[in-house]
Amino acid sequence: MAALNDVSDDKDKERLEQRVSLNLLYDFYAPLLTEYQREVYEMLSFSDLAPAEVARLLGISRQAVHILERRIMKRLEDIEEELHFAETTRRLEERIRKLEEENKALRG
Repeated sequence: MAALNDVSDDKDKERLEQRVSLNLLYDFYAPLLTEYQREVYEMLSFSDLAPAEVARLLGISRQAVHILERRIMKRLEDIEEELHFAETTRRLEERIRKLEEENKALRG
């Protein structure tokens, strides 16, 4: 039974990491999405609506919502692969953190 909980915990952690990663990409690249894509993404991610609720609000099928979600995620990932802003920012933030730690250690 513990093994099943570990698998479930791992999947939850993976989903959370993916959501955080996509939200970061969204922060960078939302202006490069269409208004409709932004609306759908925000309903699913920020308003935490279920695909069925989004479908009902937009007057489309749940399958269409799932297709849109996958396309939006792929678009965000493709833009990051071309521009690397999120990865560059992550590396700069990590470097700043290390420099702050070194500075603190030197000061005593």
